[in-house]
Amino acid sequence: MALTPIDIHNKEFTRGFRGYEEDEVNDFLDQVIKDYEAVLREKKELEEKVEELENKLEHFSNIEETLNRSILVAQETAEE
Repeated sequence: MALTPIDIHNKEFTRGFRGYEEDEVNDFLDQVIKDYEAVLREKKELEEKVEELENKLEHFSNIEETLNRSILVAQETAEE
């Protein structure tokens, strides 16, 4: 299961003797959350762009197929 920004935000660490500076860890996690959200947004945008380009490719492939058929019909007609 993918990690979400909320998972990062809600992550709690146990405290140990001579542990890390809590504010420093929290600041780092805040930066990780921001960067992770940006990556997720970019991924979504790229997935949408890929879908759009796949649709365009399908459209132009259909046009190509139609043109090829038209050329064949024209060649057969010319031969007759």
